[in-house]
Amino acid sequence: MKSENLKNKLFVVAGGGYFGAKAVMFGKDVHAKVVVVDERFDCEASSFVEAIVREGSIAKAVSVKPGYATLFVYDAVEFLVRLVGIRSPDYIVPAIPGNLAAKVVKRWLEHKGLVAEGKSQALKDVLKDIPENLVLLCDENAGVIITSYMPNGNLCRIPCDQPVDFCPTTGRGKIGPMHRVLANVVHEKVTLGKIFASHIFRQEFGSFQGSELASFLSDVEKLSCPYSLAVGTACKCHGILNLFSVHASS
Repeated sequence: MKSENLKNKLFVVAGGGYFGAKAVMFGKDVHAKVVVVDERFDCEASSFVEAIVREGSIAKAVSVKPGYATLFVYDAVEFLVRLVGIRSPDYIVPAIPGNLAAKVVKRWLEHKGLVAEGKSQALKDVLKDIPENLVLLCDENAGVIITSYMPNGNLCRIPCDQPVDFCPTTGRGKIGPMHRVLANVVHEKVTLGKIFASHIFRQEFGSFQGSELASFLSDVEKLSCPYSLAVGTACKCHGILNLFSVHASS
C-alpha cells in the first residue's frame, strides 16, 4: 500500500498505545484524516493529536482535517460499530489486543439482539485443514485460532517486508500468504466467512479497509438465524481467526 494513497482518507486507529502512536504519526505525515480511539485521555498517542473529544458525537470523526489527528476517549470497538453506521473509515488500524474485526462484528450482532458464541463445531472442521506447525494457539471454548509462520518463542525481525515464499528470520518456506491460507480453510465450512487482509505500513503496523468491514456486515445482515461466521485478520505471515455460532437471544 503506497503512502500517497492515504491523502485525505479517514484513518482510524483503534488503540493509542505504542503502535497506535506510531500509526497516528504516520497518518499525519501522509495527510490522512487521523482518528485515534482509546479509553485513556492520556494514552501515548495523545501527545501527537491536535484535539481530544471526551464527550460528543462520533460523527465529528468524519470532519477531521487532513494532516491532523483527533483522539476520541471511547471504547474502540463500540466506536467502530457506531462509526460504520455513519460512514466507513477508509482504513482501520488494529492497535489493541485480539481480533479487532471479530470484536466489532460480535458487538454489532449484539446490537441487533443476537448472540454470537465462540464455541462452534466449525472450529474443529477448520482446524484439521490448517497445517499443525502453523497453529500457535487454539481455544475451542472461545472459538479462536492463532496462526503464524514464526514458531512459538521466536521473535520476528522488525522491520520486515514479509516475503511471500519464505520467512527471512527463520528461512522457513511458506505455503502462501497467511490471509489466503485462512481464507481457503474457512471456505464452505461456515455460512459466511471473511479474512481481512492486513496491509503493513512502514513495516511496523497493519490496517484493513473499512469498506470491507461495512460490506461484510451488510452480507451478515441478510442471513437468517441460526448461522455460523468466520472472521479473521491476517497479514502475509500471521493471522487470528474467530469462529462464531449465531442465534437469536432467548
